Amino acid sequence: MKNKFYAKFIAVLFFSMFFTCAYCIDSVRKDIKVGIIINADSFTAANTKDFFITDSTGKNLKLTKGNVKLSFDGKNLTAGKYSLSLPVRIDSKNGLIFADKKAYRGYLTVNKSGNKINVINILPVDDYLKGVLPKEAPTSWKIETLKAQAVISRTYLLANLNKHSAQGFDLCSTTHCQVYGGAEGETVPSNTAVVKTKNEVLTFDGKLANTFFHANCAGHTEDPKYVWGLSTTPAYLLGVKCGYCSGTPHSNWESSIDESFIIKKLETAGHKVGAIQSIKIKDKTKAGMAKEIEIKHSKGTLVMNANKFRLAVDAWQVKSVTLESIKKQGNKFVFKGSGWGHKVGLCQWGAKGMGDAGKTYKQILAHYYPKTKLEKVVYK
Repeated sequence: MKNKFYAKFIAVLFFSMFFTCAYCIDSVRKDIKVGIIINADSFTAANTKDFFITDSTGKNLKLTKGNVKLSFDGKNLTAGKYSLSLPVRIDSKNGLIFADKKAYRGYLTVNKSGNKINVINILPVDDYLKGVLPKEAPTSWKIETLKAQAVISRTYLLANLNKHSAQGFDLCSTTHCQVYGGAEGETVPSNTAVVKTKNEVLTFDGKLANTFFHANCAGHTEDPKYVWGLSTTPAYLLGVKCGYCSGTPHSNWESSIDESFIIKKLETAGHKVGAIQSIKIKDKTKAGMAKEIEIKHSKGTLVMNANKFRLAVDAWQVKSVTLESIKKQGNKFVFKGSGWGHKVGLCQWGAKGMGDAGKTYKQILAHYYPKTKLEKVVYK
């Protein structure tokens, strides 16, 4: 992921799973399935030592170190002169396997997906987390901050198993779930954080919590009902004063966006918009986040949820809806605001500040997710 931890989860993906997670912590699967190459025609498997390919009929190929291109012909997978029946398993004796030049722990399976194939990495939970942490938080941060990130990433994973079950795996490897880079991105600090929090998750009322997080809350986290328009909010996500992220990257930002770009993006989102006369903030929450955005244009007036506006236009340019002002300058609109992300749950720059101040990971988690419990899962 570019800019590592800055590209956080897009809020719309949360809406479909919010409050649906009810997994018991004493019956969690040890191994998970991660979609790493989706809807492909071919890919390359490799290893530095011998590796093995087994198809659904029991056919077994032993391949010497190097690589082999695997192509899908619409029915079977071909590897050189060999035709393999799907699903196919690829593994090695040294615990690593390469897919399109990236190293992965565990093993791979290849499944049919319509007229394409999906390549899936199957591995233990904590091995997966070792490939997640370096992508979701700078590994130069204090170990207590990294441990907090390990706990919330583990909790998020286990609360969202089977999210992509229709495609034959649990989670994808992109920001739609959690960014997963495989084994090659692992570092000593991030691996240490995973090991030192082994099996630990956050729970609320005996169920896995929804451990949302974002880059920078600009001083106060937010109640998700204002972000995603939901009617109820669990106590641990009501929003808290941060106090640790001021003066950090993205505490304040400014973006200048072409009017034509905004119109095009709003139309793509299903809104009919003419020449824009003004864009205004209609109301704000106690935490300072805009609730609604009013767009006056030549065809009328459009009022929409502020977070939906942000996502529709560009979440990279409108970094948050904690907005100070929106002004028109010629054919551009200048947005001034603070923070980056949806502001729900843990503020990563705030967590860094707490770690730098000597707070433990348990104190960090208790601050951003009050009333949750730190417990250990038992794997099947």
